[in-house]
Amino acid sequence: MPTDLFLHRGDTITLRNEDESVTHHAFIEADRFSFDAGDQEPGTESRLTLAEPGDFVIQCGIHPKMKLTLHVQ
Repeated sequence: MPTDLFLHRGDTITLRNEDESVTHHAFIEADRFSFDAGDQEPGTESRLTLAEPGDFVIQCGIHPKMKLTLHVQ
């Protein structure tokens, strides 16, 4: 699992829960925008289009140690 992704403004990423039996809840809280995928059951996915440049942290509301930093240029 990566901890950092380097992307460009306008890119779209897919957040897919590939765990077999664990629910996740991906979200971003930032000054310029927010994102909340809600509870994602195994096998489900959601998409996020990155319209703002900057560094943003995707967190899991269920598993606080799970974090992914998006670096958007």
